[in-house]
Amino acid sequence: MMPAMRASAPIMSLLLLSSCTEPNPYLGVCGNNIVEPDFDEECDDGSGNGGSTCSSECRLPACGDGIVQAGEECDLGGQNSDDGECSATCTQPSCGDGILQPGEVCDDGADNRAADGEPGCSTQCEPLPYCGDGEAQADLGETCDDGNDVDDDACSNTCTSASCGDGVIQPGEECDDGNDDDSDACTSECKGAFCGDGIVLEGIEDCDDGNESNADSCLSTCFAATCGDGVLWDGVEECDDGNADPSDGCTPQCALNRTVFVAEAELTADFGGFTAADALCQTEAAAAGLANADRYKAWLSDSLLSPEDRFEVRNAAYQTPSGALIADNWEDLTDGELASPIAENASGGAMVNLAVWTGTLPTGLAQGEGLYCDDWTISAGQPTYTGLTSSVDGSWTYLPVQTSCDDAARVYCFED
Repeated sequence: MMPAMRASAPIMSLLLLSSCTEPNPYLGVCGNNIVEPDFDEECDDGSGNGGSTCSSECRLPACGDGIVQAGEECDLGGQNSDDGECSATCTQPSCGDGILQPGEVCDDGADNRAADGEPGCSTQCEPLPYCGDGEAQADLGETCDDGNDVDDDACSNTCTSASCGDGVIQPGEECDDGNDDDSDACTSECKGAFCGDGIVLEGIEDCDDGNESNADSCLSTCFAATCGDGVLWDGVEECDDGNADPSDGCTPQCALNRTVFVAEAELTADFGGFTAADALCQTEAAAAGLANADRYKAWLSDSLLSPEDRFEVRNAAYQTPSGALIADNWEDLTDGELASPIAENASGGAMVNLAVWTGTLPTGLAQGEGLYCDDWTISAGQPTYTGLTSSVDGSWTYLPVQTSCDDAARVYCFED
């Protein structure tokens, strides 16, 4: 076996010298143009370190390295901070960056918005005005803003001044239905509707005249006055006993019964017509003490007028002085049949089977031309027709047998 060859001394010296002048690839050095991850290097541009692509510490460019790189607005290195001159993200402080900077009251970043009446932060980094912030904003349509959520005080939750009709019951209001309709349960003055307030509550009240009088067209119960309600309506009803019985002195049409009698005086046909006959009736009614004596008229026709023309009342019942019902009303009186005969004088005394000057048919119309004794001014032998007391058929006013004008007879007297 041959012995190993050994380098000569000059060659070894050369090797040692060479190792001192060349970089040792096994010894990490930032700036040797070799990226050495084992030595925590991210880059190594050699003599170019400290530029825009690699720092002097062999680190890649990053926010916070103190060097303003592409895409960075600033970089103060360790002085970067969110409330400093350069943020931790290397951006200049600005409203809308989501960081509360000096001089900013708020900053919601991307949520900053223009005013819309809701709480939040504006694009100027100031609180947005809204209903409830305690300051009335006219441009938001606010008339008040008390900064609370109480809806029944002087300022509503919609920041409008409380008023009747806003739909919210405020102090001093009994109700508030949000409308100006006076016919519902809450009036336009925010008072609860009631009978007597002068306003008709639809569907509940017939009427409401604002008073407690029962003598007018609207009762104190806010029902319309009607015949049969038992309350006298002044100027319209003569009576109102609340029933439909005409025999009690008050008709179902709320008229007082009218009294009818036979005049005591026996007359020839030249008694002087309506004027004289009416005066006779009124005189005898007064003498007997009958009420409304000046209202009595004779049941009489002439060539111009008849009871149909002269009598005004149509809804009253007719009775004798003693109270016997003759007819329920004008229609019943003139239908050709009476309930009781007209056979009493003004005092209720019997006047049976006596002739009566009428010139009138059972219908209340005149008998015909030339049958009125020259309008009751002559007692000559002309014919006419009379009625008969005690009759209940049409002969009470019209006997189909003619009577001479020179005979004597009486007249019927009707309260009108």
